[in-house]
Amino acid sequence: MKKLFKILIVEDELMIAEMLREMLMELGYSVVATAKNYKEAVQHLENGPDLDLVILDINLSDEKNGLDLGQLIKEDFRKPFIYLTSYSDPKTINQAASTEPAAYILKPFTKGDLHATIEVIKARQKPSGQSVTIRDHDMTVKIQIDDVLYVKSDNIYLEIYTESKKYIHRSSLEGLLDEVNHSNLVRTHRSYLVNINRVQAINGQNAIINGKKVPISRKHKEELTELFISKG
Repeated sequence: MKKLFKILIVEDELMIAEMLREMLMELGYSVVATAKNYKEAVQHLENGPDLDLVILDINLSDEKNGLDLGQLIKEDFRKPFIYLTSYSDPKTINQAASTEPAAYILKPFTKGDLHATIEVIKARQKPSGQSVTIRDHDMTVKIQIDDVLYVKSDNIYLEIYTESKKYIHRSSLEGLLDEVNHSNLVRTHRSYLVNINRVQAINGQNAIINGKKVPISRKHKEELTELFISKG
C-alpha cells in the first residue's frame, strides 16, 4: 500500500521534540524514533528501520552536535536531512551548508513550514522513468515501470502484465517491491499489486485496469481508495 514517509527526529529539547512529532503525525508522516543526542541518533541510523528523512537540531546535548551528525549522514548514510534550529548567524549557516542539507528551517516554525519543506523534498525523490530487469523464460527483459498494469503472484513466479505482453518472472511480490521501490506500485491483495496510475476505477472488491478486474482485499481497500482519489 501507500508507503509512509519515515522520519527520525534528533532534538535535545523534549517539549520541542514532542511538538514536532505531533505535527508530523498530524501531517500524515511516520515518526519512527526520537533521539536526543548524536549517539542515540547514530544508533537509530545504524540499527533502526530504513528512513526517508532526518530532522535534526544543531545544538545537541552531546560532545558532537548536529553539524557533526549532518556530516556523518552525508558521508555514510546518504539520507536527506533538515536542520531545524534557532541559529541564523552567517558562520553557522555556512557550516551547515557545507554538509549539504536538504533544507534549513529556523525556529520558531509552523506546521505549514514543515509540510511545505518535506513535500518539496519528497518531490525530488519521486522516481521517474524507472525500469526493472527480469528473466522471462530464457530472455533477459527490461520493463519500464510506467508500462506495468498489474502483477499477480503465482506460487514462486510473478505474472507481470503490460498492455502488450504478460511476462513470467521468478520472484515474490515482496522481492519485486524491494528491488523496484517505486511509489506507483501498490499492494491490493496478498497476491496482487497494481500500478496506481493505470487504475481506471475501483469498487469494494476490484480495481479495474484495461477492463481487467484485480481483486482488492479488505486489508488494503481503504488505503487504495484514498491513494486512487489523491492521484486525481
